[in-house]
Amino acid sequence: MIDPIGAVAAATASIDQSLKLIKRVSTAIEIHKNGRKDLEFIFEDLSSIAQVIELVQTIEEIRTKGVLKALANMLKHAEQLDAHVQQVKKKSSTGSSIRRAAHHFMTGPEDLDQANRMVNELATLKNTLILHIQVAHVGLVVQNDQDKRQSPGCTHMLDSSVLHEVNQIVEQRLGKGQGLKIAEVLRRKSADGDGMIRLTQEEYECLVFHSLDDSQSNQELGTIRVANNQTFDQALQINGYISDDWMEFAQNLTIEDNEARNQSIQKQNSRDDAEFGLGTSPTDAKADY
Repeated sequence: MIDPIGAVAAATASIDQSLKLIKRVSTAIEIHKNGRKDLEFIFEDLSSIAQVIELVQTIEEIRTKGVLKALANMLKHAEQLDAHVQQVKKKSSTGSSIRRAAHHFMTGPEDLDQANRMVNELATLKNTLILHIQVAHVGLVVQNDQDKRQSPGCTHMLDSSVLHEVNQIVEQRLGKGQGLKIAEVLRRKSADGDGMIRLTQEEYECLVFHSLDDSQSNQELGTIRVANNQTFDQALQINGYISDDWMEFAQNLTIEDNEARNQSIQKQNSRDDAEFGLGTSPTDAKADY
């Protein structure tokens, strides 16, 4: 049997540790960035990631199973990023002055590339975490027998004041229109005199987004980000899918800040095998993109 107190403590520890590691890496990046755009981008991404984790830390009501699972995954990646940055810091602060100059913080392409990959992975996981937050059924409970007798035909209910308060905080952090899906669906549903919103089974089933949070199915959504790629000479790069097998995920694909130099070509969207290499898309790049 799961100990609820232990589970809550473990969840809180996971949230706190994730935030601690992200902030420690952010501090290291901020100290050494000194106007470097590459480190500035990393710092901005980490700040955005920390804001979402802080949202979960602040609002206990959104700590659903899906949210906590996404956070546990982020913690693993945050630990790897922190270990990498600590190793880079050690290289740049030990040995002779010549050695320290040769290993200045994040000047080596391998160190920077690895950090970028890790931060991009965390940014993708952040977007998955946001999706889980948005589909959280804040305050939704199954009515007990007494409630069912008082409200025949209703099977579920939720506290409207809790829903609106949580949704307001989420929108303040994530942006207007990026709040809880349940608040959006029920925005025209009036609460009863006791402040509770009661739902029939049919109304409950209309909350189709519940499957993402409850079933943890293989259809869990996230954002796939293809960014900061450069091509040179006569290279051809496809920054998208080239098979119909992946097209169902096209709506979750973000392609940005890629650059084609010299005579190289980048295809900046998904395409099927028949279209591959034809260059028919207006979003293809043959110059800086």
